[in-house]
Amino acid sequence: MTIHIRQLNVRIPVELADKLESVAQEEQVDRTSLVRKFLEEGLQRYRLEQALHLYEQGRISKERAAELAGVSLYDILDELRKRGAADHYDLDELRQDLTLLREYTT
Repeated sequence: MTIHIRQLNVRIPVELADKLESVAQEEQVDRTSLVRKFLEEGLQRYRLEQALHLYEQGRISKERAAELAGVSLYDILDELRKRGAADHYDLDELRQDLTLLREYTT
């Protein structure tokens, strides 16, 4: 598998660079690896937040939210439970569940 790399040059405040360096030393990793890790985690959180926001607006199903966030349905359900978010169970989801139930019982 080939990994394509693109270099980004980013200017950040000195204080932030110092904090990154401090964490990199604590974690015993180079600063570049740490920044890469933080970017990946931040993007994952962003995708999860966006997917949950769309779900809470009733624009997508839980299954679609999980797909958009790149997590399992159980992860979405767990996150919704943690947030105390209302469960939007619409007619389409009921139809899907009934179809699955019929397939399972026949």
